[in-house]
Amino acid sequence: MALEKWLVNGPKIIDLELVRSVKISLIAGKIDIIGHDEPGARVEVHGVSGKDLKVSITGDQLEIDHPQLRWDNFIDVFASFRGSAQADISLLVPRDVAVKMGVVSASALVSGLTTDARISTVSGDVVVDSMTGSLELNSVNGELSVSGHRGSVAARTVTGDITVSGTVPTFSADGVSAAVFLDLDGEVDVLTNNTVSGDFTVRLDPGFGARFNVNTVSGVLNLDGSTFRSTRGRGNNFTTGSLDGRFVEVRANSVSGDITTIRRADAQADSGGAAASDVPAENAAPAESTAPAESEASA
Repeated sequence: MALEKWLVNGPKIIDLELVRSVKISLIAGKIDIIGHDEPGARVEVHGVSGKDLKVSITGDQLEIDHPQLRWDNFIDVFASFRGSAQADISLLVPRDVAVKMGVVSASALVSGLTTDARISTVSGDVVVDSMTGSLELNSVNGELSVSGHRGSVAARTVTGDITVSGTVPTFSADGVSAAVFLDLDGEVDVLTNNTVSGDFTVRLDPGFGARFNVNTVSGVLNLDGSTFRSTRGRGNNFTTGSLDGRFVEVRANSVSGDITTIRRADAQADSGGAAASDVPAENAAPAESTAPAESEASA
């Protein structure tokens, strides 16, 4: 395969004819990846400091990193590197390009892609906007924000909060003290969340049932308008609406975090025609409720 490469220590623009995959590894700075309708890519380096930046393309595979650093283990780079390596980059790529990206403290924006992507960060915030495809996110304490997404999302974090909106049929997250908020529309299949102390909050469309398998030791469960004070670690199986045809499965575990699901108001039921507000799904009466004896149902 043909190989082209550039060692960059300042502002530079590189145009590439054909790119099908992108791999990016950065310590600090900023990286924006924007999808467009052309087969080629444009790399705009706005600034570099600390270590030179290497841009290389082998065939149709684009790679951007600091060649002076070993990227065999992403976390090891963060633990061992004591210097400064910073770059500010904008990248225009085909919408269907495969993306794999790792940053330490750099902030990252990914927008307008129709592909699967894997993004990892230590402390840098990550924003993913208007993307279609399966998304895998990893963070230590960087905030993860996903908006207008279409596709599945899987996230792992320690303390970085997670916010996701869009049409997401499946979602899974594992964290320690991270708060997770989902604002989902359309059909949802399975939502899974496991944390120690982080709250888990979900807003869904009305009109379909839900099956809950949830557990919190000292937190509060508020499931489609029904509240339980604690499951004392023994779990709670709860159903709302009909499980015939279309329904969502919610599986969540926490030690002290609250678990909440609410339904978006049906705009057609709003006689005034105003924007619908968020309300609990009072019309989705529990079809089956198996709550622990110690739980208190609130009015």
